Amino acid sequence: MTLALFVGSLLVHELGHALAVRVLAGPGAVEEISAGSPAIFRWGLLRIGILPTWGFVRFDLSRVSPADRRLIAVAGPLASVALAAAFGVAAAMLPMDEGWRQAFHAMSAANFCLAGFNLLPIPPLDGWTILETWLHIDQERSELLRRIGAGVVFAGSAWIALWLLSKR
Repeated sequence: MTLALFVGSLLVHELGHALAVRVLAGPGAVEEISAGSPAIFRWGLLRIGILPTWGFVRFDLSRVSPADRRLIAVAGPLASVALAAAFGVAAAMLPMDEGWRQAFHAMSAANFCLAGFNLLPIPPLDGWTILETWLHIDQERSELLRRIGAGVVFAGSAWIALWLLSKR
């Protein structure tokens, strides 16, 4: 259930990006929506995995301006904040078992963290996309920075996960 909640949170984040792409670039601009890995479910443009490791929305960049890319990048964290608020309100207002209440509070905090983490200016996170649109970095250098950044994010996430597990 925990994995499903985290993958669902990742999916909501990516759907925030996809909605912004749809609004700003029009129908057909979104090419793929992916949340989690490895993929266990596919339906149309949607791909959902079992582990909440990564997510992305692939879309036709030629259909958006740099300002639109900034809005698209912010839409994911905004969706995460909205989901965090929904979990928090549900935990506070709905009748539920104390265990579920704690889980909803934890998911609220996790979604706030997801939003904040994604706003860090590290490639390929959303904060980097926002910054990149102002820096005008060439495609080759941008791709190299994204690969390096993805490695840093992966290594840092693995280190934090292992550190947290060691504290148990």
